[in-house]
Amino acid sequence: MNHIGIRDLQKLSGETIQALPGPTPVKSGDRTVAILIPLKPVNMARLEAALAQADELARGRDPKADDEALRAMGEDVDPTNYDEETVRKLLEEGRKMWRKP
Repeated sequence: MNHIGIRDLQKLSGETIQALPGPTPVKSGDRTVAILIPLKPVNMARLEAALAQADELARGRDPKADDEALRAMGEDVDPTNYDEETVRKLLEEGRKMWRKP
């Protein structure tokens, strides 16, 4: 299935959506109006392996050289250090912002 018609959306079961091979365009006539992305369970072993590999690669980096390379790339580059501590802080700030009073 290379796309789904907007009128066909209501006919799809959850199982059918999860069986989609990946992101699928939703079309109204010839115009793409949305994208349907099936949510798949996380493969924790694969995720843990990827994170371990990222940690190993990060140990060999020179943060000062990385920062200098980013500055040399100009204003279009985000210089934020997305280490685990920074990401956790950003997530918590986001949660606080979206909590209902």
